Amino acid sequence: MNPHPSELDEVLDFFILCDIAEFGEPDTSREDLEQLWSEIDLARDAWIIRDGQQRIVAYANVSDASEGYQMDIYTHPTDAPVGIEDSLMDLCVSRASQRLAESPKETQPFLTGYASSQNPRLQQVYEKSGFVRHTYHYRMQIDLAAPNLAPEWRGNFHLMAFRPEDELELYHFIQRAFDWEGHKDTPIDLWRNLVFRGGRFEPELFVLVRDGERLVGAALAYDEGGSGWIRQLAVHSDYRGQGLGSLLLRHMFHLFHQRNAASVALGVASVNENAVNFYERCGMHRSREYIEYRKILDRVS
Repeated sequence: MNPHPSELDEVLDFFILCDIAEFGEPDTSREDLEQLWSEIDLARDAWIIRDGQQRIVAYANVSDASEGYQMDIYTHPTDAPVGIEDSLMDLCVSRASQRLAESPKETQPFLTGYASSQNPRLQQVYEKSGFVRHTYHYRMQIDLAAPNLAPEWRGNFHLMAFRPEDELELYHFIQRAFDWEGHKDTPIDLWRNLVFRGGRFEPELFVLVRDGERLVGAALAYDEGGSGWIRQLAVHSDYRGQGLGSLLLRHMFHLFHQRNAASVALGVASVNENAVNFYERCGMHRSREYIEYRKILDRVS
C-alpha cells in the first residue's frame, strides 16, 4: 500500500527503529522526511508493508537524483518476512523505469541505492537484482568533547553567512569545486531542494569564505539537534593546499561546539582518497561505511 501524509510520524518512528538497530542511534530527521514526501508522489513513488498487527515492517520509495533516480529500502530488523526486500526492489525498479519513460531525458540514467556494510541481507538483494557496486562512502565524524577554539583567519579572508543573493554564485562554485572526472552538474532545482531543505535551514550555518570579493570556500551545514552535519564543504581549486580547508573545517567544529553539539559528521566517497586523508588529519574518523549500488534503467511504456 502507499503511505498517506497522516502516517509520516509512524513511518519516521519506523525509520528510527531501523537506524538504532543498525547504527545504535537515530539517523533520520522529521524535516528530511517531510521534504522527501513533498517532492515525490506518495501514491506512486512510495510503499509501506504492514504485518497482521498493522505494524510497519517495510518501506521503500523512489526519488529524483542527479543522474537519474534513487531508491531507499527499510525493513524491520527482526520482523520483516524473508523476501520482502525483493518485492520492494521490484516495485522500485519498475517505478523508476516508468518515470524514465515519462520523462524527456535523452540519456539512460541510473537507479541508485545504498546499503550499509553492516547490512549483508540488503546487499544480496541489490546484487541479485542486477545492481553493481559503484562506490563506497564513508561517514566521517569527530566528537566534540574537548574544547574547539576558533581558528585564526589571516590576510584578506573574511567569513559571511549565506544571503539569498548568493545562491546562484554558490551553486556554480559548488559544481566547479566538485568537478572531478565523470562529474555531472546537479540540476539547480534539485540542488536547491537538497541543500536548502525547502527553506528549513539556518543561514548562519551556511558559511562562505571570501578573499576580498572572490568566493573561495564554503561549508553548508545543519544543526541536527545534538549533532552537526556538513552537507558540502568546498574550496576553490586555486586555494587548495594552503590550509584553507582545514581552517574552514575547524571553524565549523567551533561553531557546533558553541551550540553544545556532541559531534560533527559528513559524508565522503572512498574514491576521493585525498579528502578521506584530509578529514582524518583534521581529527575525524570513519564511523560508518555505505555501498552505492547502480543499475542502468530500461525505458518501459
